[in-house]
Amino acid sequence: MDAEEYKWRVNLDKSRLEYLNLTFEQAEKVYAHEEEKRISSEHHFFSDWEEWDYDLSMFREILDAAQFERFERRHIENIRRYEKALVDGDKPNTVDIAYTRDIQDFYEQRLLPAFQKNKYGQPFLGTSMEAAKVDYLRKEHQKFLQEQKKKMLTQHFRHCRSFKPNALALSLQKHKLGCTFPDYPYFKHYMDAPTKAVATYLESRFQNLTDDVTRTIAEKFEELANFTNDRFEKHYGKISLADTYVVTVPPLGETERAIQNTMTILLLDQEK
Repeated sequence: MDAEEYKWRVNLDKSRLEYLNLTFEQAEKVYAHEEEKRISSEHHFFSDWEEWDYDLSMFREILDAAQFERFERRHIENIRRYEKALVDGDKPNTVDIAYTRDIQDFYEQRLLPAFQKNKYGQPFLGTSMEAAKVDYLRKEHQKFLQEQKKKMLTQHFRHCRSFKPNALALSLQKHKLGCTFPDYPYFKHYMDAPTKAVATYLESRFQNLTDDVTRTIAEKFEELANFTNDRFEKHYGKISLADTYVVTVPPLGETERAIQNTMTILLLDQEK
């Protein structure tokens, strides 16, 4: 930019912070600080709290004592408003928690029993021929769940601190759902190359199941879909497509859906 545009931009920050009565030299430092914050990064960014701490540190160096006192007072007011917005925004999460707990109860009471070992102690899906690979995939899934939980917790407290307990409870409940009844497509999306190779191999190995097993899986997943729809209407009411923005997703083919369902059952941790 030329000198005139630079001067205009600096004076814009000086005007924006009129209550601080900045000198032009101080406004230049503020402008440089704001430009640095605007640098884009694919992997690194501030949370609101981190950006406020950064601002506080930099303005302490730029302002004199009287200016900084005024800045800090407004700074604290902004944070208090943000905290209140977090608390207010957390209240609707109680509905989501109730809905998710209903799904969890369905998993534990009506869905999982159908896929437990039979009276002879044999697993629902015969895995003895590929036991090592199945065990490997299950262990990778356990590591994935642990990583996802740590990510969820660190992100929650980074952005929300302790102001959204309902959101935290909801995230933990959703994580419990994934531990109880795996989300195979989600897991597959994050697999590394070796794990995906094993998963793809097992997909091919478990395509040809007995009619009884195939029927049971199809019936139980249909029951799950019906229950989910029923509980959604119970907690959220019926939603008209005319009132929503619809994103069209190509439906899964019958074979692809069967593979996903079978791999979900394969990942079940029978020993909890």
